[in-house]
Amino acid sequence: SERPNILIFIADDCRFRDISCYGSPDTKTPNIDRLAKEGMLFKNCFQATAMCSPTRHNLLTGLYPVKSGAYPNHTFANDGTQSIAQYLKPLGYRTALLGKTHINPPEVFPFEYLGDNGDDLDFGKMEEFLASTTNGNQPFFLFVASHQPHGPHNKGDRSAFNKEKVTLPPYYADTEETRDAFVNYLAEVNYMDAEVGRCLELLKKYGCTDNTLVIFTSEQGNTFPFAKWTCYGNGLQTAFVAKWPGRIHPNSISNAMVEYVDVVPTLIDIAGGHIPKVLDGSSFLPVLLGERDTHKEYVYGIQTTRGIN
Repeated sequence: SERPNILIFIADDCRFRDISCYGSPDTKTPNIDRLAKEGMLFKNCFQATAMCSPTRHNLLTGLYPVKSGAYPNHTFANDGTQSIAQYLKPLGYRTALLGKTHINPPEVFPFEYLGDNGDDLDFGKMEEFLASTTNGNQPFFLFVASHQPHGPHNKGDRSAFNKEKVTLPPYYADTEETRDAFVNYLAEVNYMDAEVGRCLELLKKYGCTDNTLVIFTSEQGNTFPFAKWTCYGNGLQTAFVAKWPGRIHPNSISNAMVEYVDVVPTLIDIAGGHIPKVLDGSSFLPVLLGERDTHKEYVYGIQTTRGIN
């Protein structure tokens, strides 16, 4: 009864600096900002590579990409690799994935797959899952994987942004075309934020708010220059916000250096399990609970465009 539900929401190709609570003067992300006010914002969270598929393998296996085998984009984890699904199921958790997958092979990731229509999240499927899980009084792990703001940036209300006034990074070519493209991207970031809000609404509807650890993370950087596909900070650094009522102090900020590879051991720790030695990461649960303000001295990032299928 003390084990929390766990919901992780991951964006797709969203630069962490394009979220309001991370300093963007232009973006509109009220739901993510509310999560940060109600929980903990990590200022130094990193991932091991700046590509979608290896990043997701990294986050869900607790292994660096070279070790899991999912190093180039669109590749597979090695046979016999285990993921958070295998680690949490013996601890009594029901595990599911809604939205984008981009992980393989299925044997390594034996989730309940709630569907992916290749565009919008099917919140009807999420609602069915929450209804059946809460009725059974079983803790759940739900990985919600948005398709936004991955290109082609055709979602959201671009009229909410003034392309003449948005703040472009100084290393962008400041042209009308760039400003048009950036406004389209910001509109889709806002659209993704609304998806976060919908998840929070459904948790509340099914009485899960108080006993659910909610994590938002932005994945790697966007597809503008010097972010995704690079080892620059805009590619390897990510937003990471965690809310856990009664355990994580509201409106707290952590400077602790953590990595995606640390998430699996942290969740196993939270669920009361034994952390396997094969994992590359380590639990930062004491940071979440406010018992420590440091975690690691170094993080590691790699990048290749060779071997991509």
